[in-house]
Amino acid sequence: MKNLAFIFAHPDDETFACGGTIARYADDPSCRVTLYCATRGEAGSTGHPPLCRPDELGDVREQELNRAASILGLDELYLRNFGDGQLEAVPMEALIADVGNYLEKEHPDAVVTFPPHGISGHPDHCAIQRVTGEAVRRTGRSVGLYHIVVPDTISQSSHIHLTPREAITHTIDVTAYRQQMLEALLAHRTQHISVERVFPSVKQGDTDGLRKTEYYQAIHPILGIPGHSLL
Repeated sequence: MKNLAFIFAHPDDETFACGGTIARYADDPSCRVTLYCATRGEAGSTGHPPLCRPDELGDVREQELNRAASILGLDELYLRNFGDGQLEAVPMEALIADVGNYLEKEHPDAVVTFPPHGISGHPDHCAIQRVTGEAVRRTGRSVGLYHIVVPDTISQSSHIHLTPREAITHTIDVTAYRQQMLEALLAHRTQHISVERVFPSVKQGDTDGLRKTEYYQAIHPILGIPGHSLL
């Protein structure tokens, strides 16, 4: 069986970044798909109007992530509590060791995480990218490593970091999984302000405004894998 691992910092990163890819591979009975999330998202928004008290947010976002993971079809979720907004302050060796234990347990064929700029520039995104790269290197095994990216040919947003189109190595068609993407985005109820800013159509339950393709840059490519696949 093939094994694909996703490593991110916060609940909702998985759906914002590559929910379609997760759903696509989770739909493949020959592939195991897991997610490692480093924090419970307790420093995020409680919504407007608030859907919970600030001190309840970590518990609420854990529930939201479990719901989104179920919608996307993940085989297993590894949720940690390293501190939302605090990953740069956590001893890097502790994070590397924990991510390394996850990789040792799952033995993935390939790993997906953020690029160095974290797309949004969030320090936690950048930290988990560095940790993931080092943990993959230390496995001593041949593991594919991909960064999820946004190409400059489809967005001119000043709020995110874009990647030159020529640097894109893999594109995944997620058209058939946009309904799951929509439902997973809506599962992150407390984060509706961010969801509606990035995907304005979801509030009306409209999938037409969701992306049809997700883009990747292979850092450790897997030999023989075509550009329309990760495994």
